[in-house]
Amino acid sequence: MTPETQALLAAKATEVSGALQALFVTDKAYLYEFFAAADHSVMAGGKRVRPVLTLLFADACGNTCPNDALNAALAIELLHSYTLVHDDLPSMDNDTLRRGQPTVWAKYGEATAILAGDYLQAKAFACIAACQNAGALLPILTHAATEVIHGQVADIDATHISPAAWDKALMERIYFGKTCALIAAACQLGVIAAKGTPEQVEAARVYGHNVGLAFQLIDDLLDADQAKEGNEFNALAVCQHDAAQVKQLAEEYTALAIKALEAFSGDTTALKAFAESLLTRAV
Repeated sequence: MTPETQALLAAKATEVSGALQALFVTDKAYLYEFFAAADHSVMAGGKRVRPVLTLLFADACGNTCPNDALNAALAIELLHSYTLVHDDLPSMDNDTLRRGQPTVWAKYGEATAILAGDYLQAKAFACIAACQNAGALLPILTHAATEVIHGQVADIDATHISPAAWDKALMERIYFGKTCALIAAACQLGVIAAKGTPEQVEAARVYGHNVGLAFQLIDDLLDADQAKEGNEFNALAVCQHDAAQVKQLAEEYTALAIKALEAFSGDTTALKAFAESLLTRAV
């Protein structure tokens, strides 16, 4: 990835972070500790991958309505943050740390974390409601929110199945819900916000779906040691712990994502570079 592309992605992420910070200013005046919990989940770091993709796809379509693009970017990041808050709960993954900081439930209590997650989800839909083209954007966010839950259910169900029975179909079902759905939605929202064509909306979905799969597969490779222990679903177990096979699958998904960018006449350099960078990431 060139320095210019890295700078562009960083600038987009900074724009999103600033807008998110402003979003909570008014709410923080009431029930301060509760909104501090919500703020903690959103502002505790992260690369803003999903909202940056929303803005990049809007740019690829001319970004004819930048306010809609930014609101859609905020919506997908808020929805993503809500899923993380609830994923970390004791009844789910029971994680006490995320990005090196205490998770919301560990810092503020389980009840507050549940409510904070609920609030973030509601706030995501409020951002969409503020868009001029809300009617076209809303089904995309709604579908993503539903698929995330489906993916989590499938992931929980997988823990009751012998790893020997895990297969590629199950892998794609879990990862589509837990990872791909939000990334695909992020891409589609950007196109719709910029009034792209139906063909471009579908191409954005294909890009996001395949980038999401590649992202998750590389994530599994980075967690290879954990894959050998316990019963947590991991692509390495599907591929008989053959890391080369997992990497090959990730490369195939990446190629499909890049091919989908042919539907856009605007500059997709950063989108291509982002997809390629996933194959070599270390964290």
